[in-house]
Amino acid sequence: MNNHLRLNIYLMRGNRACLVFKKDGILFRVNRLVRALEFVAEMELLAKGIAAGGMQEFYYELVDDRGVQLVFECDFDLEVLSLCLWKPDGKASGLMVRVFSWVGSGNDFRKAVRDLTLMAGCARMFRVYRKG
Repeated sequence: MNNHLRLNIYLMRGNRACLVFKKDGILFRVNRLVRALEFVAEMELLAKGIAAGGMQEFYYELVDDRGVQLVFECDFDLEVLSLCLWKPDGKASGLMVRVFSWVGSGNDFRKAVRDLTLMAGCARMFRVYRKG
C-alpha cells in the first residue's frame, strides 16, 4: 500500500485557491480557500523546520470564502510526521471531527510541500488561474 501524500493547489484570483489533500486515492478538498499564498509560505517554513531536525507541533487555520473554518494540524517527532485536518462537527457541542489524516516521514512531507510550492509558483508565473 502506497503512503504517498499529495498537496495540490489550484490558484484563483484574489489570493484564493482550491486546496486538495490526497493519499492512497482518498482526498479532501478545501474549495475557495482564502489567503492561499500565505498557507503555501507557512508550509515551506514548516518543511524547513522539519528538515533542520526540530520537533514540531504546528496548527494553522484554513478558512474558505464562506467563512467555513478548518484546522490543519501537524506533529513531527523522531522522523514520524502526522498530519490531520479537522472541522467543526456543526453541533452545539463544538467538537472537532477529523476529515483527513496522514502519517509518514518528514521527507515525504517535504516532497509534498515542494510540489505544492511548485504548483503555486507556476500558476503565478504563467498567470494560470482556476475559475471560481
